Amino acid sequence: MKICTFPNCAYLSETSRMIAIYKELQLRNIDVIMATHGGPYEWLFEEEGIPYKLVDPFFTSERARDFVATNTGEKGLSEFYTPDELSEHVKIEIDFFKKEEITKILTGFTLSCAISARAMNIPYFVTHLGSFVPPVFERKMLIPTLITDSKIFNIIPRSWLVNMINGLMYKSSMATKSFNKVADEYNVRPFHSMQEIMMGDTVIVTDVPEILTISREDLENWTPSSKNRKYYSYDYKLRYGGAIFARLFGDIPENVKEFLKSDLPKIYVALTSGRSEVLQRVYEAVKELPAKVIICSTLHQFREKSDENILVVDHLPSHKVMPLVDVAIIHGGQGSVQTSINSGTPIIGIPLHVEQGLNIAMVERHGAGIMQIKHRIDPQHIKDKIIKILSDKSYKENMVKLSSFQQKVDGVKRAADILCEE
Repeated sequence: MKICTFPNCAYLSETSRMIAIYKELQLRNIDVIMATHGGPYEWLFEEEGIPYKLVDPFFTSERARDFVATNTGEKGLSEFYTPDELSEHVKIEIDFFKKEEITKILTGFTLSCAISARAMNIPYFVTHLGSFVPPVFERKMLIPTLITDSKIFNIIPRSWLVNMINGLMYKSSMATKSFNKVADEYNVRPFHSMQEIMMGDTVIVTDVPEILTISREDLENWTPSSKNRKYYSYDYKLRYGGAIFARLFGDIPENVKEFLKSDLPKIYVALTSGRSEVLQRVYEAVKELPAKVIICSTLHQFREKSDENILVVDHLPSHKVMPLVDVAIIHGGQGSVQTSINSGTPIIGIPLHVEQGLNIAMVERHGAGIMQIKHRIDPQHIKDKIIKILSDKSYKENMVKLSSFQQKVDGVKRAADILCEE
């Protein structure tokens, strides 16, 4: 058995997940190889001392940003790859898998593997879906978080919007044209939806039943209903894993530790993707609060500077900072939500796309955070939500309860178990 972990290094979450699982497999003396097409977070492999194979075609930082923009909807309803680009990815991946004699593939959003793995008939595993899986849609758990604040949508019944969004996940053929063109070249069955492109033969659901609120029996025995079977080309296995989130970027710098030595409430703003204007509006909300605020600027064009109560930094080890703060303001990727849960820190979530909306809605449903719709951001609304969480101890108590559920399972070890067992 030789396993290839193949992250899309345009994403910190996917890179960090593959690093964690790679290390666990190595500890078990499993033959494992790390591969990537490159991207902004490729440097983490060297930081973590992990040898890796750089597989052509290379993802420049510009191409990675473009790819992420497609995923967040900033480019509208566009394809992730052109047909020629995707065909090149698939061809070179197939050659690589043959050369390295790979017998199992685990990927974090390297979507071209959906074709190359199946063209090679290699068992294909994914972690990048998090909890964004069909049983969620069938229970209508997705909510209309991304609808623009226009008059027409204000008069549409919410129940209709909920049905539409959940149905679209497996019925819509949006963004499948390039994939199906290339799939046909390799005699791979066509994909009915973007959701199906993202699913592996085995989907490791990186969550726990108590938080997702779908039982292990129901999730792991899922099969499409007779009515929905026509929307799936493949048979899929869903397996509960557990939380996997980034534990990177070293220790907390001394200046951050000193900054947090205060009796004032502490707020952590980590809006690590999306548009800079969202971060700017959050800054307007927190700048005059009697609180200590840490703002991670990451890749944003953020013009504001640090002052007595605001500290602007590039990156921080969130898993070490979040336990020290009272509120975290995040977009709601599963990694950042799970970091908050693990830390017992209530959140305000500003989702950029539907998957993040699901993650925030789950936490909100448990009374451990509050959602802020992106299209309706008003600094005063953010400020009011911060004050609400700081003044109501139930948010903290409920997040600590979620943390107890999450920490019962070692998600990294469970993912490695699934890879070795299936």
